[in-house]
Amino acid sequence: MPELPEVETIVRDLRPKLVGLRLRDAWVDKEKVLRQVIDPDGTVGTGGLKWFNKEIKNKKILSVRRRAKYIVMDIEGPRTIFIHQKISGHLLYGKWIPLEVRRPKGTSAGHAKRQTGPLTGWMSAIPGPLRDDPKNRFIRFVLNLSNGHQLALSDLRRFGKVILVNDRELEYLREIKKLGPEPLEMGYGEFKKRFGSASRRKRGRIKQVLMDPTFVAGIGNIYSDEILWHAGIHPLERVEKLTDPEIKRIFAYTKKVLTEAIRRKGSSMDDYRRPTGQKGSFQDVQKAYHRTKEKCSKRDGGIIHRLKIGGRSAHYCPVHQILK
Repeated sequence: MPELPEVETIVRDLRPKLVGLRLRDAWVDKEKVLRQVIDPDGTVGTGGLKWFNKEIKNKKILSVRRRAKYIVMDIEGPRTIFIHQKISGHLLYGKWIPLEVRRPKGTSAGHAKRQTGPLTGWMSAIPGPLRDDPKNRFIRFVLNLSNGHQLALSDLRRFGKVILVNDRELEYLREIKKLGPEPLEMGYGEFKKRFGSASRRKRGRIKQVLMDPTFVAGIGNIYSDEILWHAGIHPLERVEKLTDPEIKRIFAYTKKVLTEAIRRKGSSMDDYRRPTGQKGSFQDVQKAYHRTKEKCSKRDGGIIHRLKIGGRSAHYCPVHQILK
């Protein structure tokens, strides 16, 4: 799933391209992608394409911003478009040609609809990674823009969703209302207060705590591994046992790792691609995540190990990340 650096990269790439344009209409392959708020507590239900198009038609895009792992597009009027790319989704910007899906001879239309495969009904009109990279071919949602370009969601696993909400409802969305602070905006005092040795407010294994969006927003499997590798902290270390120097190291490397990942346009070890269809490059300098059985880059004689914690994988060096 795209984490803070990947989503921040997408937002920075899209903002200069989208702001000021008007929305024409949308296409979606399955209407379950489109959602609308149906309850004041932030509960969402499926919204129809006809309704969605009526609400967005000719609305100007005012801003594109990030909150945690989510993309927020503010448009004219009382509406906001909230995009959760989920596990394999990523937004792309370009031009696509609609394709007619042809079924094999002797098969019925119903049979053809049940077939699965990489063909999504769209082909990029722009040569290069948008067309050639298989990760960019699973187009599930398309926004047509006033400049003739399109914003598309490629999503192999079909978990992504687009929610159209009233501005006043945004803060009540379940994805938003319990989020912790943004890690790049936090000072050390606030960071320490949230789980430091003085307050003991937060308990648990440090990797799970870093990945808890109510504690700090936007950190997932990749960057929790990388932060802890740099800080020299075992992923199973209990938060209540951390010393002040250890907390300071975690805080410092949270900033450094996320900033460097943004500079490198995110990690494309899995499905994530930039809006241009290109890969990020942080995977080239990852030290722990998906480095199982490789030599630790600290040259301390360690070999990267992998373990399971709370249903997720953790990668670490047993030589310099020692469990107390």
